Amino acid sequence: MAQVWIDIEDNGNCGYFPTQTFEQRGVAETSSSVSVDDLPGSDGPQEIVGWCSDDEGGAPCEVTVVLVGDSGAGESRLISGGDNGVRIRPVGNGEPWSLNSQQQRGEPYVLLASEAIYRLQT
Repeated sequence: MAQVWIDIEDNGNCGYFPTQTFEQRGVAETSSSVSVDDLPGSDGPQEIVGWCSDDEGGAPCEVTVVLVGDSGAGESRLISGGDNGVRIRPVGNGEPWSLNSQQQRGEPYVLLASEAIYRLQT
C-alpha cells in the first residue's frame, strides 16, 4: 500500500510540522484548489490551495485530496499541498492569496471525515 508523507520545514505559512505518514487508501486527485463546505473550525465554505515556497514567502500551488487511513477515525480525506502546507480562505473571497491576508490562514494539511463533500476546481 502506498504512503503519503507530510514533512513541513519552518515557513511563514504554518511553521515547522514534524513528519506525518498516512496509508493511502484511494486514488489521489490533484487540482489548482479544492472547496469544502464544512471545514471544522471555519464559518461557511472554504477554498484550499497548496502553498509552495518561492522568493517572496510563498505562492499557491496544486493541492491533493486522497482517502487515507486514520487511527482515530478509521479513514479520512487528507488535503495536502506544497512544501509549505496549504492555505485556506472563505469561498468567494476575491483578494489574492497572501500571507498578509487577515481572511486566510495556513495549515500543514487538512483532515476531513471520509464522507466530507468537496469540489475540485479546474
